[in-house]
Amino acid sequence: MLDFLYFGKVKEERKQLQAIGHFLAKRVRYGRDVLPEKTLGRLTGARNLCREALHFRTKSERRRFLLEELGKQYGDLLRTDRHHGRRENAEVALVAIALALGVRAYFLQPFKIPTHSMRPTLFGILNQPEENLPPGFFPRLLDFVLEGKTYHRAVAARDGQILSVREARLAGVIPWATTEIVFDGWKEVLWTSLQEAREGGLKVRSGDSVRKGEILANFSSATGDHLFVNKMIYHFRKPERAETFVFTTEHIDGIESGLRLRGIEGSQYYIKRCVALGGDLLQVKPPELWINGAPAEAMACKRVAGQKDGYPGYTFGQTYLNNANDQFRVPGKDYWAMGDNSPNSFDSRGWGPVPAANLIGKGAFVYWPITKRWGLIR
Repeated sequence: MLDFLYFGKVKEERKQLQAIGHFLAKRVRYGRDVLPEKTLGRLTGARNLCREALHFRTKSERRRFLLEELGKQYGDLLRTDRHHGRRENAEVALVAIALALGVRAYFLQPFKIPTHSMRPTLFGILNQPEENLPPGFFPRLLDFVLEGKTYHRAVAARDGQILSVREARLAGVIPWATTEIVFDGWKEVLWTSLQEAREGGLKVRSGDSVRKGEILANFSSATGDHLFVNKMIYHFRKPERAETFVFTTEHIDGIESGLRLRGIEGSQYYIKRCVALGGDLLQVKPPELWINGAPAEAMACKRVAGQKDGYPGYTFGQTYLNNANDQFRVPGKDYWAMGDNSPNSFDSRGWGPVPAANLIGKGAFVYWPITKRWGLIR
C-alpha cells in the first residue's frame, strides 16, 4: 500500500513538472521577440530545472528540491493573470480575422450576382408571384438553406384604407429593408425591400381601399448566385476568351454617368463574359458573335449562339455592334464584355471596352445556393 502511494506521488510530481515545462516553453515561444533578454534568460533557467527534474535518473529527493527551487527562484514567471486566457483568445481571433481579410484581398473574394445579365449561366435575384400558400416551416427552411429561397405574404387583417406603402429599417434602426403597408391603426410588414416586393407582385399603393382577407402580396424571392472570384490568377496570366470575369466600372463613363443620374456615386462591380481580347475585330450576326471574320469558336459563346437550354443568342447593341455591318476593333490592352443573356444585358455594346486596369478576377466557383449551377463556372 505504501509503495502504491509513493508511486502515485511520483506520478503527480512528474505531471506537475510536465505542465510547468509546457507553460514555460509556450511563454518563450510567444514572447521571444518582445520579452527582455533578462526575462528570457530566467525562463531558460527555469526550463533547465524542469528538464533535470524530469530526467529518469533524477532521484525523488532531488526532484522535490528542484520543484521547491522553481517556486522560490521563478515563481513570478509561473504566475499568470486572470486575463491571460482571454488575451490569448483575442490574439487568435485577430490572427484569424487578418488571415480572412488577407484571403479576401489577395486570393478569393465573395461576390453576389444582382441581375440576370448572365442568365442562364448565373442567376440574379428572382422575385416572382406565387398562387399557393407558402409551405410549412421545415420545407421553407430547406428551401432557404439549399436554394436561398424565401416566401413573402401579406393579407389585410380588416377593412381599411392604405395610408402609405414605404420601405423601412428593421426596428427603425437596423439597415435591413422591410416593406410596410400602413393602415389607420395597424400595418402589414413584408421582410424584403420595396423594389423586390413590387417585382414580386405587390400592386397596392397609398390611398387604395382593401377588404378584410384580401391578399396584398404573395411571392417568393430567390437570392442571386453567390460565387468566389479568383483575384490571383490575373497576376500570372491575362484573361482568356469566353471566361467570366469581374471588373470595376471606374472610369467607364458610359456606366458611371448613368449611375450618377440615379444618385449613385462611386464604382460598382460587374460580372460578364470576356468574349474578346485587345486587337479582335467584332461583329454581331444574330444569333452569332463573330470574331476576326468567323463565328466565335469558344464553347461558351457557341452555347449562347445555339439558342438552347435558355440561351437566347447574341443580339445587336445600342451604341456598338448595332447592326450586322457594324464592326468594332477592341483596343490593344482592353477587353470586350458581354452577358450571356444578350437581349437583357447592359454590357460593352452599350459603353465600350473594359480597361485592363479595371480587372478584379476570374469568376471561379458558385458556392451558394445549392442548385444545378453550384460548382465551377463554365
